[in-house]
Amino acid sequence: MYYSPVDSLSEPQLAHMPRNPPLPDNGATDSPALSIVITIVSGARHLEDCLRALLDQEDCDRDGIEIIVPFDEQDRDIRSLAPGFPEVIFHATRMTVDAPAWLSHEHFDELRSVGLQLARGKIVALLVDHETPARDWCRKMLEAHTQPHAAIGGAVENRIDRPVNWATYFFDFGRYQNPVKPGPSRFLTDVNIAYKRHALDSIRQVWEQRFHEPHVHGALLANGETLWLSPDIIVHQNRLELTFPEVIRERHVWGRYFAGNRVAGKGLPWRAVYCVLSPAIPLII
Repeated sequence: MYYSPVDSLSEPQLAHMPRNPPLPDNGATDSPALSIVITIVSGARHLEDCLRALLDQEDCDRDGIEIIVPFDEQDRDIRSLAPGFPEVIFHATRMTVDAPAWLSHEHFDELRSVGLQLARGKIVALLVDHETPARDWCRKMLEAHTQPHAAIGGAVENRIDRPVNWATYFFDFGRYQNPVKPGPSRFLTDVNIAYKRHALDSIRQVWEQRFHEPHVHGALLANGETLWLSPDIIVHQNRLELTFPEVIRERHVWGRYFAGNRVAGKGLPWRAVYCVLSPAIPLII
């Protein structure tokens, strides 16, 4: 398996990246087959498990793989983890979001955008640090992308057998629990997905500042592209020591973010309707 040969703590790698760098030259002969961008959500301990799972992938020796971890320059835990993974590109960036990660979902979307701009692969995948890919994940994802679909997403399984983990898992990823039906889908999760680079480049203006999954997928569908769901490409949610207060805080912060995007551009009457109907959300879920 090939990984981009970048020293984990070199100045170029940890330098601040321009917000709108030139597109990678993906026609170059040294472009990797697959770039994997990992978003930091739960921190260094989870990231370490995710990276080890990627480095232990089976049947991927023939393919070029690069792993990219964009992170907030103030995150000392991630910076300390970097020397243990010289095969991985760790990229420190100065966040434009004026809030810590646990208070802002925009933080994660900005990191994804940074990672996508760094990626050189013909196929660009997104994972989250607390999602551990199955051992055949790389191979299955690359095989799936021999098909013409712009984006291919997989299934999500829960690995931690605790009530709070199951509740959080079903809330977020119940629709992606196997058995999922393979085929075209309007919904794919951004914790287990890969895109053809040319498809992302065609809608760069949608994600170049922040990667918001519904906007990106809506733009791809509007371009006539296909989103495809596969039950064979599996990641396991591995949220260690998850607590109920942490889940409640997430629901509040992430719910506000989702609501803000949902009503963006809508007038006061629509906002009032959503506000009045909001008590029904728990019943709908």
